[in-house]
Amino acid sequence: MKSNRKLFHLVLVAVMAITLLAACSGNKNNGASDNTGTNNQSEAAATQEASNSSEEASNSSEDDAIVEAIRNGTYKFETPVTITTVKATDTTMKFKNGETMENNVHTKWAHDTLGIDMKVLWQVPGDQFNTKLRLMLTAKESMPDVINTEDMTLLDELIQSGIYRDITDDFEKYASPKMKEIFNSNPLNWSQVTYGGKKMALPSFANAGNDNPVMWVRQDWLDELGLKAPTTIEEMETVMQTFLDKKPGGTKDIIPLGASFGSGGGSYYNPFTSWLGETSWLFGAYGTVPYQWLIRDGKLVHGSTVPEMKDGLAKLKEWYDKGYISKEAGLQDEGKVAELVAQGKVGIVFAPSWMGGWPIPDLEKNVQGATMNPYPLPSNNGKAMARDTNYLRGGMLVKKDFEHMDALFLYLNRIFGRINPAEGSEFVNGMHEGYDFALNADGTLMKNEDIPGGYIDTSKFLLYKPTNPFVSIKMAARLSRGETPVTPSEKKAASGDPKTLKAAEIVDDAWVSGVNVLNAYTGKNTPTMQDKGGILVKLEADTFIGMIYGKKPVDDFDKFVTEWNNLGGAKETEEVNEWYQTTQK
Repeated sequence: MKSNRKLFHLVLVAVMAITLLAACSGNKNNGASDNTGTNNQSEAAATQEASNSSEEASNSSEDDAIVEAIRNGTYKFETPVTITTVKATDTTMKFKNGETMENNVHTKWAHDTLGIDMKVLWQVPGDQFNTKLRLMLTAKESMPDVINTEDMTLLDELIQSGIYRDITDDFEKYASPKMKEIFNSNPLNWSQVTYGGKKMALPSFANAGNDNPVMWVRQDWLDELGLKAPTTIEEMETVMQTFLDKKPGGTKDIIPLGASFGSGGGSYYNPFTSWLGETSWLFGAYGTVPYQWLIRDGKLVHGSTVPEMKDGLAKLKEWYDKGYISKEAGLQDEGKVAELVAQGKVGIVFAPSWMGGWPIPDLEKNVQGATMNPYPLPSNNGKAMARDTNYLRGGMLVKKDFEHMDALFLYLNRIFGRINPAEGSEFVNGMHEGYDFALNADGTLMKNEDIPGGYIDTSKFLLYKPTNPFVSIKMAARLSRGETPVTPSEKKAASGDPKTLKAAEIVDDAWVSGVNVLNAYTGKNTPTMQDKGGILVKLEADTFIGMIYGKKPVDDFDKFVTEWNNLGGAKETEEVNEWYQTTQK
């Protein structure tokens, strides 16, 4: 590329010199020969100026072309560029063909295709990752070019260290249109990594709406009893009581409502927001979502401490007393509730849209004629509300002195082609043939279990996992509404379980109508969260489960709020509101 540029410049300079000399000769023939020395100097200066201008124009034009190629993901560095990183490993990481994290099918692809060498400086089990990075920071050791972390406290520490850069201008210059569309599609996307208006990391995402609750009901029981799916809390109580009284299908030990109070739902014990058998929707029907921060009157309040929480607790206790909820619910996690669903004992359960793929097929296999269909959340006096899945997962930081942001975004732009790829595109079947996909002799996709040498999840090898947080649910919702599938991903989704598509439509409708509410606090752990968070969450769980079981009166709710505030809740509320005010400027 450089040799071509030099040749172009030499030719251009020669042409311009000949032109100027010809002009000079013409002037002499007209008798203007008294200022020969001055003319020669002027001609030389003009020639140099023309050369400089042409080189600048050429450089600018070529630079623009390179940037465009980087945005398109089609450029390749002649001299390979090295990008260093570190990895948190887990038990799901697998290799074959003698490969390692440092040398595998993906690192070879990056080198051969893009001219990028990915160098893993070290790798440790996930539970040791944060500690090792903090020790490196403390010892002022040289840090990797890029770091991925979901831990907001660690991410903040790395940003505050001053070692990692503001990527605002880099993103604007190098990111592909596809990346910009994804990352700028929702203001929340950048919220965790924006400091003082600066983009200090590239945010990482999970699939939005992945655990958002949908009401799944035993359709065969409704049909047998001549009932319709409930749309309100009152109608739901009628259905649950009828299930309990009539015992459809001759089912013994019916559990009208599957609830998993024994699950965690996160880092701390949280009985109401599990991913299968959750009950945040019931509190939502009364106007709150427990275990998360809500916006009220321009301030953040904790959903477990507002008056509406008491109404939801009273209703859950009533249902527990009536036998709508299993007496063992406090010991049951998501896996146990799934088992009860598969055994045909559960009438209604609130679970993700993908429940049509599991455990409903097990139910249909185990109980003849049995099935469950998805429905929207029931309302109370026209009000329906539930938690929204937090899809923000920290981000990728880039070192300040890293000199090749062009190479990093070339890599990112290329791998974002994985998302809903067009027919015939590079990643239409997967990332790497023979690893995460293989083709049969007739060109059809081979089942994962039949791939020679075994299926390998090559996303574990990437510098960054490309995700469009809303694409899965939105795509399935469009297909459920009758949109014709075009891309291979859409065609594959359209051939899947119709119930799963319908459930995704319900999730999407809930987004549009504002039913699902995200945690309003998306920052790092505050000092009080670090110090008192576990104590406060344990107080919530012990108090609420005690009230549902009748071991504590629901009327003690106000005492709980006072104790929660005194133990650190008031200070925590102050801290999250200080953060919230900075986001409003």
